[in-house]
Amino acid sequence: MADPENQDRYRKILQESLKEIEEYLKKTEESAEAVSPDKSLGRLSRMEAIQDQQLILEARRRKKMQKIAVQSALQRIENGQFGNCIFCGKPIAPERLEVAPESTTCVVCS
Repeated sequence: MADPENQDRYRKILQESLKEIEEYLKKTEESAEAVSPDKSLGRLSRMEAIQDQQLILEARRRKKMQKIAVQSALQRIENGQFGNCIFCGKPIAPERLEVAPESTTCVVCS
């Protein structure tokens, strides 16, 4: 488990990350809506709009998965389990947590 000082720092990083994710999801909500059969769009324009929509939907799916991981990491901080591998229970390397504080496993178990 990371020391309390580092946990506070990770908590702030994770909360900021969560805020950014939620802002992204809110900002892209309208873009992810179905492409309406508008008569002003030509066939190629409609195909491009559908392709753009699919790219946004995939990006949103990934952000939602990231949001779950960040929320889980925040919960582990509250439970005193943050910084330990969920499989072997050993501490996760600080270098790994610096890059991805939502990490749940050590390098060996990942």
